[in-house]
Amino acid sequence: MPAPLSPAPFVGAGVGVVLMVVAIGVGRPDLAVIGVVLLAAVATALAIGRRTTAARTVLRRGAAGPEASTPTGHPVVTVAAGARAPGAELVTVTATVLAHRTERLVLAAPRGTATLRLVTVHSGDQQLVTAETRAVGADGAWASPTPTVARLTARIVPPARPMPFLPLPRVPSGLTGEHDAARPGDGGEFRDIHPFATGDRLRRIDWKATARLARRPGDLFVRRTFATADIDVALILDDAEDVTGMPGDWLRADRSLQVPTSMDVAREASWSIACAYLDAGDQVSFQVLSRLGSAVPRGSGARQRERLRASIATATAAPRTPRRRTPLVAAGALVVLLSTFLDDESVRLVELWRAAGHRVLAVDILPQLRSERLRREEIAASRIVLGLRADRLADVVATGADLLAWDGSAGARTAALRAMARVRRRR
Repeated sequence: MPAPLSPAPFVGAGVGVVLMVVAIGVGRPDLAVIGVVLLAAVATALAIGRRTTAARTVLRRGAAGPEASTPTGHPVVTVAAGARAPGAELVTVTATVLAHRTERLVLAAPRGTATLRLVTVHSGDQQLVTAETRAVGADGAWASPTPTVARLTARIVPPARPMPFLPLPRVPSGLTGEHDAARPGDGGEFRDIHPFATGDRLRRIDWKATARLARRPGDLFVRRTFATADIDVALILDDAEDVTGMPGDWLRADRSLQVPTSMDVAREASWSIACAYLDAGDQVSFQVLSRLGSAVPRGSGARQRERLRASIATATAAPRTPRRRTPLVAAGALVVLLSTFLDDESVRLVELWRAAGHRVLAVDILPQLRSERLRREEIAASRIVLGLRADRLADVVATGADLLAWDGSAGARTAALRAMARVRRRR
């Protein structure tokens, strides 16, 4: 089916005929030549490529290159847009980027490519680009009747923030790892100087200590160290809400605002904590409160890292439903609860785990609050909600759990983690 004509060929033919009539009337052969050229151009444009009615568009995610993230840590994604329209002269592409920004591109036919660089503050599964493409014939003589639409959906893995200090349970339960256990063994920090006993290795004899402490011939002293151990870490995500740092937007939850939401913060915190403990050789599990059946069992190593990456990147908010059981965690495990603490359920869980003897790290995933452009009634409502939330956070601390606000400065987060790492042996 031939493509419909645009007004361009009719205008060109009309101008050509008028020029020829004027040339005959006034005796101007130069005007007649111009008119003939216009008519020939219109005829040529109509004869070429009118069977092309649509353009084919291909969107693919490319390599981000050396600038994989912005200074704030938001990932930079490169999208290659390719269009093919045989018989056309141009291809027009209207690309809607991240559901809020529109870019218009003109590509040379029959094959044209363009590159779009996207900076997204969201993680997880999201629609990056929606492109509408039209084919345009020579000299704009015809255009495809309806645009072809192509969409690119990608899974954005959140960045892993550095965690130089790791909170640990009071007694590590594993046998191998990078953390100091309470029992003597090999690989850990200095424990004490002890008289030589059966089973001690000769290479552990401290000759300086022996010369200083020996009271009779044959006395030997050895340098003992702590054994190293691994721990169980249970990551539990409260996915009941997905709110931004703007209380006035809590009912709408508009992702096109391009501001981080609590689930973005939760995915980043979960992935950062998981990577830090996996690097230390620990056993890490991941559960979502609304979907306990899809939990990732505890494990370590490269395969466990990939399982956690996929599960964390696809975590989304879901309505809270009555649960028949609470999340199961291993005995003596460090429980990391990620929640906005906008209801009482998270406080109940913390109290339950603390009563069972677990060390609990409560991670506050609410984004940094912004109070601009709030109406009077919104200010009053936000004060009530945030006041109740502050009471819940105080209850969490009163149970003996550690509280960490994730969405803040890296220095404050590191200082809080350092303080938590120091108090392990007193709990």
